[in-house]
Amino acid sequence: MILLLETSTLNCSVALATPAGELVRVCEENSDQYLHAERLHVLIDDLLKSAGAKRDNLTAIAVGRGPGSFTGLRIGVSAAKGMCTGLGIPLLAPCPLKALQHQGMQAHPDLASEPKRVVPAIDARRMELYTLDSENRPAAIEVNTAFREDLGSGPALLVGDGADKCTEALQGHPADWRFLQCFPSAAALVPEACQRMAEGRFEHVGDFEPFYLKDFKPGRPKDPLGLRAASF
Repeated sequence: MILLLETSTLNCSVALATPAGELVRVCEENSDQYLHAERLHVLIDDLLKSAGAKRDNLTAIAVGRGPGSFTGLRIGVSAAKGMCTGLGIPLLAPCPLKALQHQGMQAHPDLASEPKRVVPAIDARRMELYTLDSENRPAAIEVNTAFREDLGSGPALLVGDGADKCTEALQGHPADWRFLQCFPSAAALVPEACQRMAEGRFEHVGDFEPFYLKDFKPGRPKDPLGLRAASF
């Protein structure tokens, strides 16, 4: 059995699947705060219990590699690496952007034959998205009327937690955009995870790090007591 973890967004999602790609069960929670540190291992235990499985039954761990939230990715990858080390099983690292693309094709089957027209959209703040570019490579791209001009006219789907914020910016775009606001799910990691497992594309557990794509820029520390002098 493969345990799949997806923590690149506000969604804390875990799933269980067979190596043949059959989804056994999925369990996920999301809120307006990152609760992954408190909830991830609870969800894993609940998932295994509800499926009648134990950690010893696991043959691999798959974790969404990124890009996405620095906080979420660190927690998910740390959990996956710890379990792989403790259980002596391999680590797989599918991409949450491809998971969103899979979710979009399931929701809009008329676009399933043209996956490049299903464009993942993980919110990267302001008007940027983590997405797949015209060469199907992960990228951080600003959304404006020049976004994905390569698609030309015809239907296209923007899918992810950054989809809704782009509705105005994409007005007048050559493509006829649809918008599906959702989070990447561990269940949608199954196809790529199973493909990686069949091909033996495992990660080195000790060296593996999340794929952040953009450099981390820490915000200004909070000053709840007002002790920091104001600067102008």
